[in-house]
Amino acid sequence: MIVAYREASEQLKDHRFSRQQHLDKLISRFGNGHIFERQKNDLPFLDGNDHARIRHHVTNAYRRIDFPALKEFTASFLDSRLKSLLSQKQFDVVHEVADLLPVMVVSELLGVPADQQGQVGRKVGSFVRARGLTQTESTMGKGDDSIAFYEEYFLPMIHEKRSNPSCDLLSRLIADPEEGVHLSDEQLLLIISSNFYSASVFTLRLLVSTLAWVMAMNPDAYARVQDNRELVIPALEELLRWDPPAQATNASVALEDIEIAGKLVKAGDSLSVLVGAANRDPKAFPDPDQFLLDRRPNSHVSFAPGLHQCLGLQIARMEGQAALNAFCDHFSSLSVIESESQRFVGDRFRGFDRLMLEVSHK
Repeated sequence: MIVAYREASEQLKDHRFSRQQHLDKLISRFGNGHIFERQKNDLPFLDGNDHARIRHHVTNAYRRIDFPALKEFTASFLDSRLKSLLSQKQFDVVHEVADLLPVMVVSELLGVPADQQGQVGRKVGSFVRARGLTQTESTMGKGDDSIAFYEEYFLPMIHEKRSNPSCDLLSRLIADPEEGVHLSDEQLLLIISSNFYSASVFTLRLLVSTLAWVMAMNPDAYARVQDNRELVIPALEELLRWDPPAQATNASVALEDIEIAGKLVKAGDSLSVLVGAANRDPKAFPDPDQFLLDRRPNSHVSFAPGLHQCLGLQIARMEGQAALNAFCDHFSSLSVIESESQRFVGDRFRGFDRLMLEVSHK
């Protein structure tokens, strides 16, 4: 595990590590025919030229998202959602907001009706857990079940989009004739599962709940953001540093003997960056345990800047900023009812399963 900021930043850009070979180790341990074999076609686990080619294609598809329209859609949904809570002084922000927001955004992007995604959302935890740092027969079995469900749900949608493409993101992901890229059903299934459900629905749920918690626990900071909305961006970036949803990166295997911070990582060893620890390295961040709105610079590694940088970081930032603006628009104060809240800590992720707030409406 890498915990220091400088070494973390270097490893994230280092071509001498292979995520494919980490999957090979899991396949050797658990046998063939499981989710780890499927993951070898998944973008976050590709290496080298295969990774660069698919990543370029997905990036091009993302660049054509109408972000102003998506931002307006997101703000409108949040405004409507929080207005519906006017009669409630107490509510679970996970159930009422954090669970719903990323599903609505993904639905808008993919052209999938949101009311059809309840079962899909319920499977995402098992899919994500099968991408974790520690694996058991149980996590593998649940991961197999989730990918089988995704196959049943998404393949008909993919086939329909192949036959009747439109201007939505899924249609653009299927093929790019100008680039000569045509993705298989398997590749598309994994891109949808990873980038829109693991990286969006699952982690955004954690991000929004943690955002509400941090603002409630730091009322002076929340008051400053309400008074000066230019602080929304630095507030979100500080949250991403201070307590990010993903606390560690996917594991990778050293392709040769590599020395890191005076320690030898032998060829064949698996390694991960502990993002949460690197973000609190006092050599990189003064007063690292403090939540500081005025932190400058704030070059956190929560989006894994490097070879596998999060492709959806612009969408994540947009949703996080929209959520914080909406809280400021609707609630003059927030406080946590700790006895009725439940923290989520699972493998390499952190957030809330339940966060009961007491609010003062504007």
